[in-house]
This record gives sequence, C-alpha cells and structure tokens, in this order.
Amino acid sequence: MVLALVIVAGAGAAEESVQLLPSPLVLPKRIGPMVLVGEPHKYDDPRLGVSYQYGGNGLSLTVYVYDAGETDLPDGADTILSCREFEVAKQGVQQSYQKAELKSEYLAKLNPPDQLPQAREALFEYEREAKPTISFIWVTSVAKHFVKLRMSLASQLRDEVPDARRAVLSMLGEAIKPHLLPVDPKAEAPGAAINVAVGSEDDMTSGLMYLVLLAAVVDESPEQTPVCGGEFIPAYKTELDLYRGMITINDEGAATRSSKLLAKADKAGFLDEFVWVEVHRESWGTVPPEGLNIPEYEAWRKKNLKRFKAPNFGSVTVQHPRPLPPEPPAP
Repeated sequence: MVLALVIVAGAGAAEESVQLLPSPLVLPKRIGPMVLVGEPHKYDDPRLGVSYQYGGNGLSLTVYVYDAGETDLPDGADTILSCREFEVAKQGVQQSYQKAELKSEYLAKLNPPDQLPQAREALFEYEREAKPTISFIWVTSVAKHFVKLRMSLASQLRDEVPDARRAVLSMLGEAIKPHLLPVDPKAEAPGAAINVAVGSEDDMTSGLMYLVLLAAVVDESPEQTPVCGGEFIPAYKTELDLYRGMITINDEGAATRSSKLLAKADKAGFLDEFVWVEVHRESWGTVPPEGLNIPEYEAWRKKNLKRFKAPNFGSVTVQHPRPLPPEPPAP
C-alpha cells in the first residue's frame, strides 16, 4: 500500500503543475514518486500534439495530448473516435513487445461513483528487455483533444497496481471534469442506421426485410458488431440465419421474388450453399464450412437459377463502438 498512499498524498499536495498543451488540462508535475522528466515533446506533425513523460521508483507514465487532425472531437471515451485511437494504441503494444498479453479491457470511471468522466482501459503484461512488465493504456477525449496515457510498472510492484491505478485515474478525472461539456439529457443514444439500396420495388421490399433482421442482430448480439462502429458485415452463420428468417417471413405471406428463390433453394437442400456462393463476403475467406456441397449446388443452380444475380439489399451502419464491459466494483 506504500506506493498507492504516496501517489495520493503527492497528488493532493503538489503545488507545481503543468498545462497539457495544446489542451487546457492541468496536471501536477509530481505524481507520488513520479516526477515530470525533461521538457514536453512537441511532435513535428501537429496532429500528434505533445507528450509529457513522468518517471520514478519503478513506474513510468507518458501522457499524450493531441487531436489527430479531428476538428469536431466529442467528449468522452465511449465514442467511435476514441475507440479508434484506443485500438491503435493496443496494436502498438502488441507489435512492440515480446509476449504481450492483453489481460483485460474496461470502460473505467475516473471518479467513481460518478458515471463521467470515463476512459477506455487496457491492461497488458509483456517482457521489456527480458523483464516482466505490467502496462496500462487509457484513452479518452475532452476539450477537442484526445488524452492517452501509458503507465508501466515493474512486475515486483504487482500488489500495488490496483491502488496506484485508481489514484492516477482519479487525478486524471479531476483534471478533465472542469472541461467536460454538459450532457444533453434529451439526446438519444446512437444506434444503427438502415441504408436501403435503390432498386426494383421487389428488391427494395426484400432489402428492407433483410435489413430489419440485420439491425435486430445489432441489438441482440452486440458482440458481433464492429469494434469501433461502422458497416456491420455479418459472419456466414449469421447471414445464413438472416436468410432463414426471410424464408419464415415468406411462409407467413409476405413473399417477394427474392424470398421465393430462397425458399426454392431451401426446399432443394441448398440454402447453405446458396448463401455461401451468392452472398459471399470477403471476410468469410475462401474455404467453405464443412458439409457444403458446392459442386452439386452449382449443377442445381444452372438448371434453376438461370441468369440470377443476388441483389444488393443495402447495409446497416452501427453508429457507436462495440460495448466494453464496465469496470468491476472494487473488492
């Protein structure tokens, strides 16, 4: 507990501070045993902003403040833009260190029990110069700037990690709070946008049917959605379930030309092959799942689906990041 107590006391007693240019945020120059080292590093590319280095007693903390060229950056960690920066930072650790292992990731409250502000958090363990190291990444945004922190600790300080982590996050939260924009209580949470492709009336009817089913997957199975939002490309099994759903709707009387063709393929025992061949997504790869008989399907297709071309139904765009688990309550 010594390390954590020192951090808390140091943060509270620090008189000297540094403004984290180009943002309005202010942090103490001493954070417990860590002190600000050298001068801030201003990157040649203005989109990369400025970094600030702290170090001492087996700990190191780097604070990056930058806008990445974004001119309308919303506050908070639970945004698409913060998510993208977070994923890039994670990839940097995984590519730079030996035996890098992601231990956990959360949407962490900086000043619990307050819901805001928050930061996206990843905890890694890896080897640096053959020494086991514990390392955190935190990313959030405020005042039109990203704030990214990397804190690394020697493995012998493992017992101090929970309290040290909480102390640093609390200090960051206090720095951020004065600059958070008020939250509009009437604002709707971002969801999913349905984009129906323009085509024949029959194709658009089928497309709307398909896209409503696809949007339901976003709500019911958020773990399948894109990590940082964007167009939802379903996996093969999910796509197959969607087409089965269209057949069910067809059986209930809302038939279209497309759903009738699906029903025809299903009756012949080739729905799985139909979806793999006719609706194929690049992300599925080139090797069909076990059990598909592509040659037999191709022979059936020549007789039953002459001149058939699968219509473009449109897309569903997820307008928020995939949910991160909330920080677990302190023991």
